Amino acid sequence: MFILFYNKEKYYNIMTINIYPEDIVKRCLWDTYVYYIIGGSDKEAERVLKENKEVTISEQDSLVIGLLKVIETDNLIFKFNTYVIEILTNKSSKVNEYLLIRKKTFDSAIDKFLDKFPDYWVPSASYAKSLKELVEYVDNIKLEVEKLEIHKVVDKNVTYEFYNSATIKKLLKFNY
Repeated sequence: MFILFYNKEKYYNIMTINIYPEDIVKRCLWDTYVYYIIGGSDKEAERVLKENKEVTISEQDSLVIGLLKVIETDNLIFKFNTYVIEILTNKSSKVNEYLLIRKKTFDSAIDKFLDKFPDYWVPSASYAKSLKELVEYVDNIKLEVEKLEIHKVVDKNVTYEFYNSATIKKLLKFNY
């Protein structure tokens, strides 16, 4: 929906998007929607999702939660891999000759991805199968990551643990 109005000097074009909460979950945006739009209330989020009534989101809110740049797919492993690559790209730093990511940062990011699919969501058959495969895939990635070499870096008498970003990328399987 577009609304056009005039304010003495400028025309303003305001876009709103109508979407069902279930579609927000399918696009892997539920956690950011709950945090930025609903305000972090789990009870309110559960109520909204269970009712599954169409909601209107402003263009600005859609931009904040990432709705304007997302493609819906039931290939959740692909979405997870893309998420991991984005985390590695944005959070890695060069230490000596390696590109490293903090162990704590990466471990919490992996756990956080599954928050995009709340326990109270009842998915369709195709999404249920894909979600089951995703959980198995994430568990396997966690096991493989635990086996990786940990690089320890000391900075101002504090020791930080890092993973090699390139090694993590090699663990991802894009042929799903």
